[in-house]
Amino acid sequence: MHEVLLATPSLAIAAIIALGVAAQWLAWFVRVPAILFLLAVGFLVGPVLNWVRPAELFPASLFFPLVSLAVGLILFEGGLTLRFSEIRDTRRVVLNLVTWGALVTWIGGAAVGYFVAGLSPQLSLLFGALIIVTGPTVVGPLLRIVRPNSKVSSVLKWEGIVIDAVGALVAVLVFEAIILQSRDESLATIALLLGRFVFVGVGLGALGGLALAWLLKRRAIPDFLINVSALALLFSTFALTNFVSSEAGLLAAVVMGIIVANASVPDLDSLLSFKEDLTVLFVSMLFITLAANIELTEILAVLSWRTLLLLGIIILLIRPLDVFLSSIRSALALKERAFIAWVGPRGIVAASVTSLFAARLQAAGIIDAGVLVPLVFIVIVGTVLLASLTAKPLGVALGVADPNPQGFLILGAHGVARQIGKALADAGLPVVLADTNRYNVAAARTLGLTTYFGSLLSDRSDDQVRLAGIGRLLALTSNDEANALTAVKYAREFGKANVYQLAPKERHDGTRRLGGDNRGTWLSSEELSFNRLRDLHEAGAVFGKQELSEEYSLADYLTEMGSRAVPLFMVNGKVVRVISERTDPEREQSGSVLALLVPS
Repeated sequence: MHEVLLATPSLAIAAIIALGVAAQWLAWFVRVPAILFLLAVGFLVGPVLNWVRPAELFPASLFFPLVSLAVGLILFEGGLTLRFSEIRDTRRVVLNLVTWGALVTWIGGAAVGYFVAGLSPQLSLLFGALIIVTGPTVVGPLLRIVRPNSKVSSVLKWEGIVIDAVGALVAVLVFEAIILQSRDESLATIALLLGRFVFVGVGLGALGGLALAWLLKRRAIPDFLINVSALALLFSTFALTNFVSSEAGLLAAVVMGIIVANASVPDLDSLLSFKEDLTVLFVSMLFITLAANIELTEILAVLSWRTLLLLGIIILLIRPLDVFLSSIRSALALKERAFIAWVGPRGIVAASVTSLFAARLQAAGIIDAGVLVPLVFIVIVGTVLLASLTAKPLGVALGVADPNPQGFLILGAHGVARQIGKALADAGLPVVLADTNRYNVAAARTLGLTTYFGSLLSDRSDDQVRLAGIGRLLALTSNDEANALTAVKYAREFGKANVYQLAPKERHDGTRRLGGDNRGTWLSSEELSFNRLRDLHEAGAVFGKQELSEEYSLADYLTEMGSRAVPLFMVNGKVVRVISERTDPEREQSGSVLALLVPS
């Protein structure tokens, strides 16, 4: 098998894609960031078993440009998820993290690289620059698993994407300085490189973003060409920027994505969905190929107590110092700062840029540069492994993530869904209403409710819907299949006992569609369909509360009220429970019942 894969690039690519998808699925199944399994697969098929050797399969003149384009797409897709409205309360912290915080990490990383790892001064500065970046491909999955509060989530999300471009900028400058120093160039040349990198990256990225937004707003591109046209414009902008200023395309990709995300363009959902699919594919391939490209002897050469000490200093000293200095006099509580300081996993940009620069430095005659790759990969593995295993329990212990979130995610923002959402919000519970109808979403916002415009079944919703404090789903749309599919999706997120949906409409023969395990729990009872809920709303039903006791149970209440009342929730102090098909009315003898009542 070794000879077959090594001699057949097409078979090697197919194997890498298949293994990448398998690693992504396994990560989804056990709920950890996919990078752990992707790196494990890469190390296994590369340096351990020697089945796939990307450096021998593909020439460097082709391999690294493809890696660079893939990273550009990942950063563009990340930029598309960044909305300025998300960081109103934390923008100063994010700005500090990607400026002064990056400087702290750079200097600290260079110091440990020199004094602990024994790198030369030049390579120490490059190592410090390479570990500046955190990874959106790692931070995103962690946020979905931990579900921290909105301030923590927005800081980590924005930092993880924007700092990739900042880290690339510093790394490029150090890299170019090393090359220029070997040619006896002046400091003025390095300063010129800095100005050119920023000017070209921001300028061409802005032009690309504005051009794409203009085309989308005027619907100048037919629907079937939107995704590929956006991809072509991105790659053209990225390649042109890199041609003018080395590696400035990384900055241009982020700027381009942010501009499009905040330009209120139509069809952004479909564009994001397409980019997400490509990102998953490219991330899978990149991590495996980059890990497989490392020599086993290189990894063993850097494994020592010094490496563990270096990793410990980065995690326990440099990252906390970075975060606490960046968040001085901010709205973040001490516990929130501590959690952000603990979560600093490195990702795909650190891996790809390190591999690229190490290869170029070795080609320029700096042989010791090869040690950077295994050293940075050890930092990546160490930080990701630590965050994956400890972020959830630490978030709960610090109180930035709720161990038993009681809020509601409501599918549907129509009139009665808004009425239910408002009643739950008034009871002090976090509520998010999701709908694909702009009018419904706008109407919910006028009531002060948190909303999401889009489909909960799309991959984009995983990153965009803020689930802090949310632990239950109410699927209330007229589409029985959408209700059931959404319930199945969120059963893994919230637990099957915490996803509820309306009963499906009856068929002409009196039977109901859906059943078995492919649905949520029926809300209230098997009789509460969308049509029944809509009729109640149109009849002017309002929420009413009735105290229960041992002498007056929920069963007694139902007998007395008949069809005039549809009980939905049980309220006992600050605890709100959902009434469902599993509720036994005879046993409900305390607290209050919250029901929709039709005026008599």
